[in-house]
Amino acid sequence: MVFASDITRSQHRSLGEIPELELCPPYDVRGEISWIDFSGVENPFGTPSSIVQAIRSALADGWMSYHPDRAAHTLRSALARIHGMPVESFLVGTTVPSMISAVAQAFERCTVGISMPCPVEYVLAITNTGHDIENISSPATFITPPADLLGPRDVHIDAALLSNPSWPSSRLLSKPTLRSYLDMCDWVIVDERSIELTLGGESMAPLVRENKNLVVIQSFSEQYSMPGANVSYLIAHPDTIAEIARFYDSSGVSMLAEVLAEPHLVEYPRLDGVRGFLYSEIPWMQCMLSLVPGIDIFPAEANYVMCSYHNGGDLKLAVRDIDELSARLQLEGFLVRKLAGTPGLANNGYFCAAVRTRQDNEKLIEALRRIVSPTS
Repeated sequence: MVFASDITRSQHRSLGEIPELELCPPYDVRGEISWIDFSGVENPFGTPSSIVQAIRSALADGWMSYHPDRAAHTLRSALARIHGMPVESFLVGTTVPSMISAVAQAFERCTVGISMPCPVEYVLAITNTGHDIENISSPATFITPPADLLGPRDVHIDAALLSNPSWPSSRLLSKPTLRSYLDMCDWVIVDERSIELTLGGESMAPLVRENKNLVVIQSFSEQYSMPGANVSYLIAHPDTIAEIARFYDSSGVSMLAEVLAEPHLVEYPRLDGVRGFLYSEIPWMQCMLSLVPGIDIFPAEANYVMCSYHNGGDLKLAVRDIDELSARLQLEGFLVRKLAGTPGLANNGYFCAAVRTRQDNEKLIEALRRIVSPTS
């Protein structure tokens, strides 16, 4: 078993600065502000009412006074029915990074390829469990290349951490690309926390039946707009789950995992309505952002768009750089995610904007045009 103390200092230095997270004021202040938050990537329709009611009922009925079921039998049974897999194919936990760590610590130290740009938590989860990392993305397109293209680039890996869709580049993972990594690697993790909030994205979970080296991670936080209530889970072959569980600390599993079991079943079809909305709203958002002077967008297949901002040449815009743009947006009542320090991005010219409701999206586009346009 590998411990975090074995990590070399050079691995931590390679990470650089920890990226700036979205502004998060104290709880007692949040009710007094009126920002529209485009920095998160949660469901634009918000938390389903049945889940809100279930949590209220659980509190009123005293559920939170009991110790939780650390094995999450109820939720695992519900997930098994939804996915058509054995209960033993699921392992419940809290945050996605904690689940990545749970997988990584079950394997001997090796070199893990990470598709970048990516959340900084990817790098921390892999290095803090003793592994080395390699950037396996295509720097020009930020698309995960097939594994057979890594050899000519002199990149050699034993395992891989991929995402479907990727954050912040908002690209889906194809099955042929994933299969190329499954053929090459001892183990492959695919983060699918936002798979239901995409342009027709297809989950890779069914592939765990015939691929013991595949682990898929899904979460309730994004798809049900609950960033403050982390419940995530692994999907893998039962033999793989059993091996991961040998080293897994399940003490973080909360009573919320049991509360969510039945509402999850009730509200699951509702995501079809979200997907129908995103099918038209994601392209609309890309188009409107690209028409704002100084902003370039990257193709998006999920409910967030990665953008770059530049003010040079003949543009003569009213905003100097992304830092000033973000500050001006905050004054106007909007939050976007600056991507400074994100692993895989070379400079500070990028930001990410979520896709929210059409009314909110129109307000952001109007504010951006007003802010960047020269006053004279």
